[in-house]
Amino acid sequence: MKTRTGYTYYDEKRKSWVARFAPIDPATGKRQNLKRYADTKAEAARKLRKMVDEYEQKGKVSVEPGKMTFAELAERFKKDRLIPAQYAGEKKVAGRRELSAPKAFLKALTEHFGRRKLADIKHSDIEQYKLKRLQTKTYAERERTIAAVNRELEFFRTVLNYAVANKLLSENPFNIKSGRPLIEKAAENKRERVPGFGEELALLSACTGDRAHLKPILIVAADTGLRMNELLTLGWADTNFEQKQIKVRAFNAKTNRARSVPMTTRVLATLIELRSSNEEGDLVFGGLKEVKRSFKTACKLAGVKDLNKHDFRHAFVTRAILAGVPPAVALQASGHASEEWKRYLNVTPETLKGLFAPLPGQDAEVVKQYGLEILRGLRDALKIDDLLTLLAVPGR
Repeated sequence: MKTRTGYTYYDEKRKSWVARFAPIDPATGKRQNLKRYADTKAEAARKLRKMVDEYEQKGKVSVEPGKMTFAELAERFKKDRLIPAQYAGEKKVAGRRELSAPKAFLKALTEHFGRRKLADIKHSDIEQYKLKRLQTKTYAERERTIAAVNRELEFFRTVLNYAVANKLLSENPFNIKSGRPLIEKAAENKRERVPGFGEELALLSACTGDRAHLKPILIVAADTGLRMNELLTLGWADTNFEQKQIKVRAFNAKTNRARSVPMTTRVLATLIELRSSNEEGDLVFGGLKEVKRSFKTACKLAGVKDLNKHDFRHAFVTRAILAGVPPAVALQASGHASEEWKRYLNVTPETLKGLFAPLPGQDAEVVKQYGLEILRGLRDALKIDDLLTLLAVPGR
């Protein structure tokens, strides 16, 4: 058995199998020569694995700092960090709630940097990678946005920080100031798409048959601002029909902070109806993993263009502000970061006009009354008196 700095062999003089491990001691920079003796080859292999594991657990490394390839780092990072979330009570203490995006990022990075030594990855190399990703279309053959590439670069920076922390790399090239910053938040185009009331009516009408499960999800999303992951992991134990409250638990929230969200009248009615047909399940939406395909089909049938399921979260805040709810209350309910509130201060008469615009074939008065009813529902649910309830969330 061989590793990068260890192997097993048979010592003729001692008449014994030997496990030899020769890592670099990061404290002294000197190579160590460690040996363990065994009666059999299999036992020697086990002892070699044990020595390697012990050194890695102690933060010591089996290669010289900077000499490890990115592919080797990726494998170590995947094993150590890309693991399902682990909780102590409601607090996440390790791992990640969502693994598909990080794994996709790591795959793309490994394809590009896999054979490169960590010490050879420079600031300019990352700039070239950034440009390449911006010029590469997504799997759906769409243009890749600067926001999407920024998320990928943020993950790359995290991986290299991990290498520095484990003495596999002396300095993270992301921290070297050289020209323009690698991650440019200001360059991101913040999506401002808000579904109109006419569009919502058309979408809900398209949620029939195989898409019937989508209707209650969209209603709750539009009236609570919950993220899609928060919706799909919502349990019946987190709903209180008497108090008309939904509790978002810390381990389901993107921000790792629990919060309580008031129910509008139509959310309450929707959930009561859903519960009557789902009396045994623990999850409100039956354990659905994703709704991307059904949402896309519903949009096509409804004639709604350039809309994604996350836009309903934006719609909640915008509509609540139009209904007279203070931005701080709406943002607290939706779990937005505090610095995002300025995005929603550009609500104008044009925004209002767009929200009430009917789609071709729709009755303008029907759309108007539907929209007004939604705004009244948000205003009544998000009362100013409820601010203390929103801020005083149990289970943090």
